[in-house]
Amino acid sequence: MFKARHAWGFLSIPLLLLIVFVFLPSIAAFGLSFTKYNVFQPMEWIGLDNYIAALKSNDFREAMLNTVYYWFMVTPALVTIPILIAILVNQKLRGIKIFRLIFYFPVLVSVVVTALLWKWMFAEEGIVNYFLGLIGIDAFGWLTDTATVMPALAFVTVWQGFGYYMLFYLAALQGVPKDLYEASELDGASFWQKHLFVTVPLIKPMIFFVAVISTMGAFKEFTLMLTMTSGGPLGSSTTAVLLVFQEAFERLNMGYASAISFILFVIILIFTVINQKLLDTPNN
Repeated sequence: MFKARHAWGFLSIPLLLLIVFVFLPSIAAFGLSFTKYNVFQPMEWIGLDNYIAALKSNDFREAMLNTVYYWFMVTPALVTIPILIAILVNQKLRGIKIFRLIFYFPVLVSVVVTALLWKWMFAEEGIVNYFLGLIGIDAFGWLTDTATVMPALAFVTVWQGFGYYMLFYLAALQGVPKDLYEASELDGASFWQKHLFVTVPLIKPMIFFVAVISTMGAFKEFTLMLTMTSGGPLGSSTTAVLLVFQEAFERLNMGYASAISFILFVIILIFTVINQKLLDTPNN
């Protein structure tokens, strides 16, 4: 009983913060999604009109396609690349902690600073095109071409995020019994075969976790797009959350923006369930 009271004491403050800053605003936004509201005029109840308008909107459909395209490039990379890096930096080598720090360093840089840095590097006169020119490749308009803007943004996301997910996999690797590796080596397994048939199955719950949170991060990302491209060119980098931002704070369509955000919530939930089914992770 004494421990239970202390546990609830420690949990009460985070719970209060969640209620005040997450649950109550979410409930208010859900109610707002059924209204027409632009801050300067009284709310007007319009029922499902905002949801119907969003589902019929070309802008919303294009933003969702951009978001799915971005997710398709980002999440598989953030699920697989950190596994490979984590396996490599989990070896008992001299100075390996320095390599772990180097790989994690991009996570410590704020998203806005990262966006400004890569915006300069991807400029037509930037360092990326400079190095391409050294090997005889013509300069690209990375952030001004509709064909290259989203891959460029996805690359920046993976560059900044893989060190973060590497830590999750490093933690999972600590729980893999060493005797299983020794047994696989006795059976003649190579270094990568050992990790493919021993490591990956045993860290499957962590793979599912990374897939879910990277999916949520991909669907929620808008800071890079806002800072690097402002949704351009021609709306080709406007994601669903960036559209919510534009509708809410540039056009002041608060009710419509809330409706889009809850449609996005349902879509993320569906993708989470699909991830779970594909990975066949048992519910604990």
